[in-house]
Amino acid sequence: MASHAKIMPAPAKTRGFVKVTDGIHVFIGGGGTTDFGLVLTDDKPVIIDNDIRVREDFLKGMRRFTRKDAGLVLNTHHNFDHTSDNGYYTKRGAVSFGVELAKQEMRREWDAGIWVKQMAGRGPRVDHLIGKLDISPPMVTFEDQIDIHYGGRHFQMIYIDHCHTKGDTVVWMPKEKVLFSGDLLTYRTHPVNRLGNFMNWIPALDLLKRKFPAKHIVPGHGPLPPRGTKIIDENKTFLARLKTRTAAALRKERSPASAAKLVQMPEYTRWFRAQNVPNNALKMAKDLKKKR
Repeated sequence: MASHAKIMPAPAKTRGFVKVTDGIHVFIGGGGTTDFGLVLTDDKPVIIDNDIRVREDFLKGMRRFTRKDAGLVLNTHHNFDHTSDNGYYTKRGAVSFGVELAKQEMRREWDAGIWVKQMAGRGPRVDHLIGKLDISPPMVTFEDQIDIHYGGRHFQMIYIDHCHTKGDTVVWMPKEKVLFSGDLLTYRTHPVNRLGNFMNWIPALDLLKRKFPAKHIVPGHGPLPPRGTKIIDENKTFLARLKTRTAAALRKERSPASAAKLVQMPEYTRWFRAQNVPNNALKMAKDLKKKR
């Protein structure tokens, strides 16, 4: 029974830069907020994801490792908290990369007038940016995979599926065996699924484990997990339990909204963003109904 499930450990309260391995660092947003990669190369550094709201903290920490501006910016998906500072880096000479779907989704949110407004009240304030911050989509796009050789490093950007967003992509460094998962994985942090598809998300985690023999995985949110792929197992278990409990609730209540109210995840109350459970249950219920 869910009420007797073992309480999952709380995440570490880390914030700031953490070393992944030689020349590879991650900026942990803290409290479950967004994580960003920083990879040092023989040329300029490579940044993986970004957010204008934490630019000052990120750059301050980055200057401890390098005085060079970014040479490349790699986007794992389109969300504001992963792409909103693209323009800052590209104006300083960086080239940005992302899947074509991410570019399309950024334009969709811009055309709908929600690019900045949707972030109001969800963390660092954005009111002063409304009407002033344009999108800066990836300059180089691809559909399935692109291999980037830069500064003695090899990056593979690989499109996975429509899971968290339509354009979920990972950044794989095969030599170092480091995987930047974007929001396909979070570490002891409840996911967000406003635009995604849970029916694709669960099998996508199996794909990550089969395809990438990672020594280190950098999640989109939460602290840096221990070495290896256990984080994938934790995420899969969470989503599988959410699916099972939501399906059971739908057998009692026909409407997704009513069913979602019955879903509880008590063993995950210590994880960051536990308030997301009702929204995730509602989205899961809608996805399950759609599948039928």
